[in-house]
Amino acid sequence: MPTTLYNYCENAIKILKSQFEICRAVTHNTSAGSVREQLIRDFLANHLPTISRIVSGQIFDSRDSRSTQQDVIIILNTVPRLPFASGIDLVYVEGVIGTIEIKTNLSAVNLKQAGSGISSVRALQSAVMATAMMSVTHNWPSSRILNGIVTYEGSSFSSLIQTALTMPENEKPDYILDLSKGILIRNNNLLLPNNQNYSEYIEISDSAKGFMYFMTFLTEITGTLSARGTNWRAYI
Repeated sequence: MPTTLYNYCENAIKILKSQFEICRAVTHNTSAGSVREQLIRDFLANHLPTISRIVSGQIFDSRDSRSTQQDVIIILNTVPRLPFASGIDLVYVEGVIGTIEIKTNLSAVNLKQAGSGISSVRALQSAVMATAMMSVTHNWPSSRILNGIVTYEGSSFSSLIQTALTMPENEKPDYILDLSKGILIRNNNLLLPNNQNYSEYIEISDSAKGFMYFMTFLTEITGTLSARGTNWRAYI
């Protein structure tokens, strides 16, 4: 395996975890959580292809349905914006590439809470009429939103998988990245080929390798999606 990207990801995790530890000086839970979310948003903004941008907020569709508050929303630069002074955007669902729920410590309980937020995104209806993609090297559907969870530290992978097995299909995250231990990836042939050794999730128990997969998935999907033709008049 080439080592350049692996070594970069290994050191990036060290920096993120170091910044995470500094945040422990902030004793107000909401404020500390906001800072930790911003660390991930800043990292992604500096590393993903420039066709995308990183915001937080709510996603809405032409029926006026809305998602819950999303910690990270990856959107196409080619869609309109509805920004607010607070740094929270209202985001057209047609422009969303992916969402990320960020957890300081992911437990079985807040995995289910995150699942509820994911289902609120998946329930939205898109007015996309056509999609343009270039040099596609992955199996991810062009119209599908990638929904994942990133945690600084969490319960054992076996515990999280057992919880995920009890969740409705529309609540299950496409991946769970734990910066302290690795990544769980849905075993559905979309992000990785089906693996007969795993049922619900493929487990990669190496934090740097997991981070490498995470960044590669996001790069592949954002880097090949060039435009979405949208019926904007559906919003009138």
